[in-house]
Amino acid sequence: MGIRVVRESIGWRLFDEGGAWSMPALREQARLAARHGIQVIWSLMHYGWPQRLDPFERPEEFIAAFAEHCETVAAMLAEVHGPAAVYQPINEISFLAWAAGHTGLIHPYVPGGPERGAQLKRVLVRATLRAIDAIWRVAPGARIVHTDPAIHVEAPLGAGPGVCAAAAREAEGQFEAWDMICGLKASELGGAPRYLDVLGINYYHDNQWEHGSGARLHWHLQDRRRRPFHRLAAALWQRYQRPLCISETGHVGEGRAQWLDDIAGEVAQCHAQGIPLLGLCLYPLIDRPDWQDFDHWHHAGLWDVPGADAGDLTRRLCQPYAERLQHWLQAFGDHALRFSPPFLGTAMKSIVVFSHLRWDFVYQRPQQLMSRLAGQHPILFVEEPIVGAERTWLERYSPCAGVQVLRMHVPGNAPGFADMHMDRMRGMLQQYLDDHGIDQYLLWFYTPMALPLARDLTPLGRIYDCMDELSAFDFAPPALIEREEQLFREVDLVFTGGRSLYESKRTRHGDVHCFPSSVDHAHFGRSGVPSHPDQAHIAGPRLGYYGVIDERLDLDLVGALADAHPDWQIVMVGPVVKIDAARLPQRPNLHWMGQRRYDELPSFLSGWDVCLMPFALNASTRFISPTKTLEYLAAGKPVVSTPVRDVAQQYADVVPIAASPAEFVAACEGILARSPAEQAQFQELAAQVVASTSWDRTATAMQVLLERFDAIEEAIEADEALAVNTPLPRPVQVPAWAATAQLSPSLPVA
Repeated sequence: MGIRVVRESIGWRLFDEGGAWSMPALREQARLAARHGIQVIWSLMHYGWPQRLDPFERPEEFIAAFAEHCETVAAMLAEVHGPAAVYQPINEISFLAWAAGHTGLIHPYVPGGPERGAQLKRVLVRATLRAIDAIWRVAPGARIVHTDPAIHVEAPLGAGPGVCAAAAREAEGQFEAWDMICGLKASELGGAPRYLDVLGINYYHDNQWEHGSGARLHWHLQDRRRRPFHRLAAALWQRYQRPLCISETGHVGEGRAQWLDDIAGEVAQCHAQGIPLLGLCLYPLIDRPDWQDFDHWHHAGLWDVPGADAGDLTRRLCQPYAERLQHWLQAFGDHALRFSPPFLGTAMKSIVVFSHLRWDFVYQRPQQLMSRLAGQHPILFVEEPIVGAERTWLERYSPCAGVQVLRMHVPGNAPGFADMHMDRMRGMLQQYLDDHGIDQYLLWFYTPMALPLARDLTPLGRIYDCMDELSAFDFAPPALIEREEQLFREVDLVFTGGRSLYESKRTRHGDVHCFPSSVDHAHFGRSGVPSHPDQAHIAGPRLGYYGVIDERLDLDLVGALADAHPDWQIVMVGPVVKIDAARLPQRPNLHWMGQRRYDELPSFLSGWDVCLMPFALNASTRFISPTKTLEYLAAGKPVVSTPVRDVAQQYADVVPIAASPAEFVAACEGILARSPAEQAQFQELAAQVVASTSWDRTATAMQVLLERFDAIEEAIEADEALAVNTPLPRPVQVPAWAATAQLSPSLPVA
């Protein structure tokens, strides 16, 4: 899987008691790691300690014994030839002090309020400092990692100044152990800057909550009060100026792949801001039971153990999770996560995207691509304006890591990117770029109508991602064709969203590339997804469609399908746009479910027997390349389509093509009558078709083409340096203690 670094707990209590964690066993494990070139971050105390010791009643004995334990282990590991050992003396000092001495949640179960926790924290800090000295006596070059959770505590909505201050104090507690180790606080404990080396951030979905109530700011519900991880990391970097790593992170069940996407995007955002974040450590690697309930397994690992309850410990790779891991390993490359001081690197080029589609409308090509390119470029997604505002103002939010959405509210009622809005919009956009220091960027167009918005901008390059023939849609602006002609004259690269579009556009520019619709395997290829509860009352067989319901859909065909078999249940999921909802055919077996979130679509798919693509054959569908074709197939669902050109040309071997209502009904009947063997044969063929493409591959291929603009950026920087006739900036001066602890290039990433 490309993982070359692991965190492993030696277990002081277990080591002290002997048994399986004897010195020979530890030596053998270290030799195995060295043999395979795996670097280990050894945790020397992970919550437990020998029962003979009491940090409350006999702290000096506790500290001395821990230092001796660390020196013994470090001396033995120094004899093993392989990647240099890295040590974590005590895991999560702040959390342990709170959980053991404040709340009594874990061993030694001594709840006593904040004072009890503070007492234990001071002892653990002293033990850590003594342990580091002991390690350095036998391994002078050893690296030290200090882990604790990074948290955010939000005051309740409408809270007064006193409650807001209390929430801030609660959040400030996360820094206390690190402050003590480096001597910023409680200097009598002996802390000093040299002891603070690498900060390990333990970060999960529930690390953010509301003060007082403790209510979590839910990640899966996209609570807007959540603080992006890169801001938490920036606070640590600004406070300590020490390299960082995410020392624990992960999620459970179906959320694992999406969580990894979000966190990896946050890592990329850290790099863009010059924050030296070395990498991230997935926990657990193999699924584990709950701490309190050993019969409950979380399904949280890169490998699951599905038969654990029955005593079968066979491991099964979580394929969606593994695919996302492979994607991010490729995206970052072999060396991208190695530490280099921020003054030696440059921030990534931003991409300013102009879109006629709103980010939070239907999740399709722009969102798929930009969420992935955000790993290489901060994305500024500029939507068409919202009209009718009393005053001009800018709304912005971050829907995912590395993406900022700008939504401009303007007076007037002219729709879309109308000329009357351009002056106000240009002013807001330029102000945002200036305020955020964005001066090296690319422009990416999804609509030619936004071209006047870029009039005063000076990008490194321009890209037109032509995903649809917008001029063929109902209510298309009259100026669209003329602006597209101008856009073709000005852009450097053109991408098309399908083969038909490519054939239509390839003669209009000298550098046109075909990137048809693709698929998110991790999202749609999951097995065992339960059917959506909103369709639980609907009997089978179910035939379903999801997508925008507009002039591209053949509503008469949908009605005919429902009439042909009253026993079939037709489920239609999606927003109704640009057509009168009163035109929708109504039947007892026809169910209009409205717009749904992207994360809900797999559960709707799970309950369908046949997937539908009942597109009309008109000007608006002449060049479409429906994203849902591959999404349906990735879910292992059979599909019937009308003869849309791109579908018929590319997928006729696996998707029946029906030119009339009678043929469409017959194709659905044929699918429902398939034998188990025929269904298995279809699923094998569908898997082969889907395996040939992915949004990850598309984004990677696009990124290769975008690299041509790197040379332009380098030339601009060189010209600027020559213009002022001065040498390039000298490296930032760092304190002597920081220089002595600079991360060596031999430390790879987890």
